[in-house]
Amino acid sequence: MSRWLDVLKNMRFKQKLILSYLVVSLIPLALLGAYSYNQSKLFLQKQAIQGLQNTVGTLARGMNDKTEQVERTVDSVVMNTGLQRIFATNYASLTTLSEDLRNYVSPYFSMIKNLNTDILQLTVYTSGKMPEYGEFILSLDRIKEGSPWYKDIAEQRKTGWYLESSELAVFRPFPTILYNQMSGILYLKLNKDRFFDSLTTTTMTTAQSAHDGLFISDPNNHIVYSNNIEAAEIQRQMLQAPLKNKDMVEIDGLRYILIQEPLRQANWTLHYYIPEQDISMDATSIVKATIALILTCMVILVALISVFSHTMIKRIYHLNKWMKQVQFGNLQMDIRSDSRDEIGELTNRFGIMLRRINELVTEVYQNKLIQKEAEFKALQAQINPHFLYNTLSVINWKSLKIGATDISHVVTMLSRFYRTALNRGESMTSLKDELQNTQSFVEIQLVMHDYSFNVSYQIDEDVYQYDTVNLSIQPLVENAIVHGIDQKEEGGGKLTIKAIAKQDTIDIHVTDNGPGIDKQRLGEILIKQSQGYGLKNVNERIKLVFGKEYGIEVISEIGQGTTMIMTIPKYRNTKSQ
Repeated sequence: MSRWLDVLKNMRFKQKLILSYLVVSLIPLALLGAYSYNQSKLFLQKQAIQGLQNTVGTLARGMNDKTEQVERTVDSVVMNTGLQRIFATNYASLTTLSEDLRNYVSPYFSMIKNLNTDILQLTVYTSGKMPEYGEFILSLDRIKEGSPWYKDIAEQRKTGWYLESSELAVFRPFPTILYNQMSGILYLKLNKDRFFDSLTTTTMTTAQSAHDGLFISDPNNHIVYSNNIEAAEIQRQMLQAPLKNKDMVEIDGLRYILIQEPLRQANWTLHYYIPEQDISMDATSIVKATIALILTCMVILVALISVFSHTMIKRIYHLNKWMKQVQFGNLQMDIRSDSRDEIGELTNRFGIMLRRINELVTEVYQNKLIQKEAEFKALQAQINPHFLYNTLSVINWKSLKIGATDISHVVTMLSRFYRTALNRGESMTSLKDELQNTQSFVEIQLVMHDYSFNVSYQIDEDVYQYDTVNLSIQPLVENAIVHGIDQKEEGGGKLTIKAIAKQDTIDIHVTDNGPGIDKQRLGEILIKQSQGYGLKNVNERIKLVFGKEYGIEVISEIGQGTTMIMTIPKYRNTKSQ
């Protein structure tokens, strides 16, 4: 205990003052606020749930009325003795049957459809000798195999509800007809959107949330209707998750309030859910009381601060005045303080920071000078390529003058090679220039090799409109000549260069008929810096610019030659356009 008293005794005055303010004001306010918030949250949440239950109950009653209306429509058909008589009679005369169908069945069914706009189809499936009549009377054989709901007929003798594609189907077996024991099934297909339009247009005014939802499930936990298709997965999880209490369920760590109301006629359940945190709570009275208490405490705190902090504020004003001068550009002040409290330390640290800023300004100025000098040197370095081109032009002119056309040809190819290779310092170039650069290199190599090998070009003209990494094809050709053709011991060398335009990519094939590459070196040629090959750098540059799915593939067998395939996308460099 004495140790803590010593710590408190040695604390600075400002720390003691802040600590006393926290103890006197913040702790009671925090306790009172927490208690008030929890009590108001429980009360208002209960009130909000009650409101949601009333709203969902109203919706459920509306849906029950709709299902009961459908039930009454079904009863009016299957319990109609006139219809039972017609379906049970074995007509000897087709004329009599036609009159009954035309004068009774057709008008009666048409009237039902006109009175119930939700009904899209009304059909009686019969198993007797009754002929089919439009869509009103069809043979039972049509649904025995292909209709899933037909299997439920044997299990229940009451009205069944079935979700069929985007429509709702309602079916009910006719009572056994005593005349000849013939059975029949009434089938109604309902417009799903119109049947559930009251739910689609309903807004839950009790709570507004971007994560709430309304859906209906059947006894097999299949979702019959949902006003938010995108939340179907969450709704399915709610059907499986156990309730933590009467109205609460937790999905993926988020607590939802779940209100459920049964729809008796269809044996469905109406569900409404909303995140617990999204329920709007009107805590006006609690907020007003808390604000009044905070204002009272603030008045007391301001009075205490005004008494104890006058001496501190005076020095803060001086520090603020110095900061304003620095803000307006006066960085040449020497700011120091002899005080050892927090304000004195802050003043001295601001003075140190100001001196450091002056040092950084001087350093940045010197770096600018160094940068300008480097730019000047880079500008001077650009003269060298021009000097090289001019020199090669003079050599070419002299060669033509003395009739040395072979020297002129080599000099011209060399000049064109370096112009495209340097590419004005750009890392990207057109495929047309890159292929011309490669052709110039091959021409020079042909002269150097005394035309001892043949060259074949197979270029799709479509590739000329695209761009690639500068100096990417020439290294492949150089490898093919140095490590392929030059190593061939017998027969003439052959070099083939292809550029193939595919749907989204371009393949560059460089093939030689050299001795090939052994499997060990072939496996390392693109992942290690193999001496004399240099393919690793080209492969890495392509992947860096275009992505990991592009690059170089090497295919080779001993004695069968080597093919290097460079794959790049159809890319246009906007900077070069």
